[in-house]
Amino acid sequence: MCAVSLDEAPDGALGVRAIEAPPEEQLRLSDLGLHVGCRLRVVQRSGAGLLVSINEDARLTLDLDTARRVKVRLLEPEMPALTLSDLVPGDRARILGLGHGAAGYRQRLMSMGLTPGVEFAITRVAPLGDPVEISLRGFAMSLRKAEAALLSVEKLQ
Repeated sequence: MCAVSLDEAPDGALGVRAIEAPPEEQLRLSDLGLHVGCRLRVVQRSGAGLLVSINEDARLTLDLDTARRVKVRLLEPEMPALTLSDLVPGDRARILGLGHGAAGYRQRLMSMGLTPGVEFAITRVAPLGDPVEISLRGFAMSLRKAEAALLSVEKLQ
């Protein structure tokens, strides 16, 4: 399926492909969790707008004008959710979201640069699988299995 505007998108898991809005509006939406690469699901439609679930973490209400600027595509329902701990050295991936964990812990991971939309590569994995070293934003970072399991990722080709 090619990209369509969010207000015309069918029900199901959606992936944001573009946001056709001025930079300040894109920044505002990004601060609310809506950015290229995130996963959406329309929860409710009304004449005034949409209620969407973002990465199954948060909900956001969008007016119809904003929903028309967000271009999405339907994601395949069979696509299994991957976590960082499912990848092997050499794999490249994009962070889709952070799983449910302690809010302070999630905030710590995000402050280290593990934010939705960021692309990274698996550099190496310790012999027993713990820790995992990733390369992102020009530096290397090691994560424990428990930390890696919180990250929902999309494998890149």
